[in-house]
Amino acid sequence: MSMTLTTEQGLDILISWLQDNIDCGSSLIFDNDENKTDSATLLPLVQQARNAVWDLRHLGLL
Repeated sequence: MSMTLTTEQGLDILISWLQDNIDCGSSLIFDNDENKTDSATLLPLVQQARNAVWDLRHLGLL
C-alpha cells in the first residue's frame, strides 16, 4: 500500500525524527567529523524550510 505525502507532511516527519534524536541524546552526525552537523543543527533549518513551504502553498505558489 502506497501513501502519498505532501512536502509539509514529509518535513513534519523529518522534524519529529530530528526532535526524537535530540531528546534521546543521539550522536548521529550527518556530514563529516569536521563539520559535525547533528540533529540539533538541522532541526531549525528543516523547521524554517517547512514554514517556507507552508507559506508558498498558502500563497498559491506551490
